[in-house]
Amino acid sequence: MNFILRFLVLAVPIAFISMFYVLLSTEDSYPGADYKVFEIPQFSLPSLDDSSNINNDSLKGDFIINVWASWCITCRVEHPYLSKLSREGIKIIGLNYKDEREDAVDWINKFGDPYDLIIHDIKGALALDMGVTGAPETFLVQNGIVVAHYQGEVNQLIWNKVFEPIIDSKKINLK
Repeated sequence: MNFILRFLVLAVPIAFISMFYVLLSTEDSYPGADYKVFEIPQFSLPSLDDSSNINNDSLKGDFIINVWASWCITCRVEHPYLSKLSREGIKIIGLNYKDEREDAVDWINKFGDPYDLIIHDIKGALALDMGVTGAPETFLVQNGIVVAHYQGEVNQLIWNKVFEPIIDSKKINLK
């Protein structure tokens, strides 16, 4: 009995450490990545500049949806990378999340506008329907179908490891 107890005292911690090492060292694992496929929920919301109403029919083709807000510190960190993608011709739809219109417009005027259009979701209804838990979050969309979702800052590493493999395999045209 002593031998079994001694063995368990050593084996259990070693097993847990080994399990965590394998989980954390797997390069294909990105904790914020979600690959559930679903349709963009039906919606009708104003544009940030309040010039038009945007709905599912307004969103054609392949693009990314980036959930952002002026109060979001990580969105500020992510913004230069989104601007780079935009300069490369990537179509980006902004989903301004639970943000006052004036604050969001001031933020865009200060930091630049990488978005092809911006949906103003003051109550967070569309974001909630899409499974958003906070900002920033980014969705890869192919013809109205979300094929990937990332919670957190998108940067070059995340773009290369999470989004590009799907873009390549599904032949998604973001330009």
